[in-house]
Amino acid sequence: MSMFEQRLFHAKYKSWYRRSHRLMEQFQLSRRNLKSVHLRCCTPGCSAFRFRHTFESELMVHQLRQMSLVLTMTFVFGMKCCPILSAADYILTIGGGYNPTGNQASLEANVVFFQQVLGEKHRGGPQHDIFFADGNDPVADLQVLATKARQDPVIELLEALHRRRGEAQLEYRNHRVPDIAGGLDPALVHARLLAIAKKAKTGDRVIVYVTAHGSEGSKPDPFNTTIDCWNEKRITAREFTRWLSELPPAVPVVMVMAQCYCGGFGHTIFQELDEKKGMASQLRAGFFAQQHDLPAAGCRPDIHNDDEFSSYFWGAIVGRSRTGVPVMGCDINSDGVISFAEAYAYAVVAGNTIDIPLRTSDVLLRTYSRLSLADVKKPADPAESDSPPDKKSEPEVKPAATEDRPVTKPPVLAGSLQSFIDQGRPVSGRMVTGLSKSLGLSLQHDASTVISAYESHRRSGRRPGTSGRRRPGSGRKELLMEIGDKWPELADPKRWEESPLLKPDKREQLLADIKELPAWKGYDQRRKQSAESEKKAEEHELREVRFRRLISTLEVIQLEKHLPKVATAEIVERYRQLIQLEESSFNSVAP
Repeated sequence: MSMFEQRLFHAKYKSWYRRSHRLMEQFQLSRRNLKSVHLRCCTPGCSAFRFRHTFESELMVHQLRQMSLVLTMTFVFGMKCCPILSAADYILTIGGGYNPTGNQASLEANVVFFQQVLGEKHRGGPQHDIFFADGNDPVADLQVLATKARQDPVIELLEALHRRRGEAQLEYRNHRVPDIAGGLDPALVHARLLAIAKKAKTGDRVIVYVTAHGSEGSKPDPFNTTIDCWNEKRITAREFTRWLSELPPAVPVVMVMAQCYCGGFGHTIFQELDEKKGMASQLRAGFFAQQHDLPAAGCRPDIHNDDEFSSYFWGAIVGRSRTGVPVMGCDINSDGVISFAEAYAYAVVAGNTIDIPLRTSDVLLRTYSRLSLADVKKPADPAESDSPPDKKSEPEVKPAATEDRPVTKPPVLAGSLQSFIDQGRPVSGRMVTGLSKSLGLSLQHDASTVISAYESHRRSGRRPGTSGRRRPGSGRKELLMEIGDKWPELADPKRWEESPLLKPDKREQLLADIKELPAWKGYDQRRKQSAESEKKAEEHELREVRFRRLISTLEVIQLEKHLPKVATAEIVERYRQLIQLEESSFNSVAP
């Protein structure tokens, strides 16, 4: 029995245990009540005593029969799940920015939302430690939108003309994350993991949630990306991998990370973050907002926009978004429980962001499997080969054809989208179905057609050359000059806000007068054109991202299909275990 199956037995065991405990209490209460009756009015010779004695005996027999059944079932379930009777989840939240200007309100909102998710969905009593920003320091550390953000049109116009748009709408306060363990400091996070390592037992889990900033790795070490911590400190992916290795090997780890470049942490499945050194002995599953070489979406002072990977992820589990919008249809296998894998599928399909998420299972497949079997010969299994073990860890790849002997290769991805759904896991199938629908594609379309459509879309987004022509200006300088000619104080970049013309009762008339200036029409027209152009560019980018998510999912399905044909039995088994961990949930602990 696997540790995850054991956790499910644990849930049933606790249910039977609670029932037996209630029956024992009822039995003891009955005994006390009957004893009280006997003391008050009954002697051994009277009829009441005989009635009481008979009644007591029959009641005791009935209750003992019930207790026998319940205790038997408790014992049976207890024997099946005895290794994990104390199964627990140790949860770490790593959140916040590197300083106040990088500590946006959305990061605080993410942490508070996660606390709500745990309170509603994790009923096994998790141990949750939060490391956020500057910790318990009362100094203002959080960037938020001003309580009275200026929405007056003439103020916004003058801010834009002076290139001050948005500056006056930011302010700072102390964060309001309750029950934190400390600040976002690498030493504190490491110390907590060491403490967990001392008491965690087989069947326990460590769950790590990161909502912070991150930096990319160097060119020689691209997967060694970072979690950016307070006071400009960092936790590198390689350092984090070493910390996880200090935990007991039988305690698996689940990671949900939303910082920029977080995909580098997907390589924590390898020893010392190095795929050449093989898989880590500990099982580690992770869900990451973005690839190792791309920034992620989501950090903003505005908490009303929750387009962010982890918000979608936890929203799927709790059944509503961070802002309270209902989330439905995430239970892919209809078992009444939203697994981590199902939450990930929802985030991939519904996420209206620039992110291209990935999982640790994807990293394993792209390392050990192949999209095409044309040039691949499966390595010998260790149990079936007399070769030294160091010579059979990687698939043998035949040399490519020389230039004088060209070979026409078939498309790497071929077949209808429906055929990929049929051969893939339900979670992958849901992602293919949802992404195809959002792109306006039929499931009968061929995968090669999808790739062609993606390439065509990319080319259509490239801006044509200007052929030496000068790009027209925004008209900002011209309009500001005319404003200065008529109202000199409004053209002063340092003192324009002090003008009496900006008194509330005069703003409407001032805006009307500005719109009468000759330069206004050109400025307003170019401003609208720029806004429309930015909107189209954003829509184009989001569609391109959906193409990339779909193609990536198709590749994962094919890689999974080919894995048993090119990898060792040990790697195939590790992949199975990794999928099992990804498909676990908070409800693996008894409600």
